[in-house]
Amino acid sequence: MKKIRCLVVDDEKLAQEVLIHHISKFEILKLEGVCSNVFELISFLNKDKNIDLIFLDIKMPEINGTDFVEMFNNPPAIIYTTAYNQYALNAFDQSAIDYLLKPISLDRFSKSVQKATQYLRPKQDSVSTTIENLNESFYVKSDKRLVKIDPAEMIYIEGMRNYICLYTETGKIIVHGTLAGIEENLKHLNYICRVHKSFFINVNKINYLEQHVILLTNKKSIPIGLSYREQVYEKLKIM
Repeated sequence: MKKIRCLVVDDEKLAQEVLIHHISKFEILKLEGVCSNVFELISFLNKDKNIDLIFLDIKMPEINGTDFVEMFNNPPAIIYTTAYNQYALNAFDQSAIDYLLKPISLDRFSKSVQKATQYLRPKQDSVSTTIENLNESFYVKSDKRLVKIDPAEMIYIEGMRNYICLYTETGKIIVHGTLAGIEENLKHLNYICRVHKSFFINVNKINYLEQHVILLTNKKSIPIGLSYREQVYEKLKIM
């Protein structure tokens, strides 16, 4: 399995050592560097743009961790590490994966690593998704939040230029990305089928078909594209 390349950013030596120790216990993590402030962090990221995850302290001299996330375009995934709980709401508004309160136990750190692994593996075309096996949920980043999606509850997915709309039984989730970007992570689900250049559907959510149009359980009508008809009808076992 590909390792998660991570950084530790903290102005306190003891806090750095605790995180370095914890990281060493997980084979999935590869520590690439330690920074003592945001300026060192920015310098590191300017040289190495392939960092996956930052363990980031919030309260630091001159520029704090949350300010860095606001000012840096497309930062890596963030797990905040801090002794102060009042920043939690702002941290999750920034789509932080987790918020660890010091002192950080190895058990609590382990749960955070699980969240990071779920979020970062695999990552495709700016749509952050993870499918650990064919029956489990995956996560997408939408409106500064990580939203858990149960693929069995999806009704259809619509591509709209640089955005994807996922329609589930409970509502609509808008994600920045393309259908091509998410297709690789969906093609192994035998009940998800591409029926048009702009649509995927859950075949278990079909009410009926009429004249090359599919009516879904939420009353949405989806056209079957001409170039997709043969494979769609074969999947649905239509003779």
